[in-house]
Amino acid sequence: MTDPIVFISYSHDSDAHRQRVLDLSERLRRDGHETRLDRYANGSPPRGWPRWMLNQLDEATHVLVVCTETYYRRFRGKETPGVGKGVDWEGNAIAQKLYDDKSLNNRFIPIVFEPADTAHIPEPLRPYSHYQPTDDAAYEQLLDAIAGTAGIEPAPVGERKPRTRKTSGSGPHSIPR
Repeated sequence: MTDPIVFISYSHDSDAHRQRVLDLSERLRRDGHETRLDRYANGSPPRGWPRWMLNQLDEATHVLVVCTETYYRRFRGKETPGVGKGVDWEGNAIAQKLYDDKSLNNRFIPIVFEPADTAHIPEPLRPYSHYQPTDDAAYEQLLDAIAGTAGIEPAPVGERKPRTRKTSGSGPHSIPR
């Protein structure tokens, strides 16, 4: 199994939000996960942002989709023209990939930092588990999702004990005729 590569798709809502996304990325990196984030690019990518985004989506084993009201609006293409083109582009590529894969998904992981943002998870991602990695336990759940170790490993199936069928007969429990 190859090591995970995690691309983080998010909107530039505010400096505080951008910092929160960067903090999540840096924590994942400290915990051994390669992350890809636009803020790591030195200036502008030589082939331009659209190709850079497509390449990140292609190379990533997992894409964290940080959902906010702004992200949702841009994902849906309902932003003011010329604003938020990156999320518009990534959202279209994500939706197309889910469409091509007939809604089978183990790559695109919705993330929220605030409970109210669950309402802003784009429709194509709503059928899948979302994560709110704002405390250690929730962060560990996200790590499990990335590692493919989420859930509880079931106990082995034991040996079935033989069962005998009951027989009908006349007795105190039989129905009178």
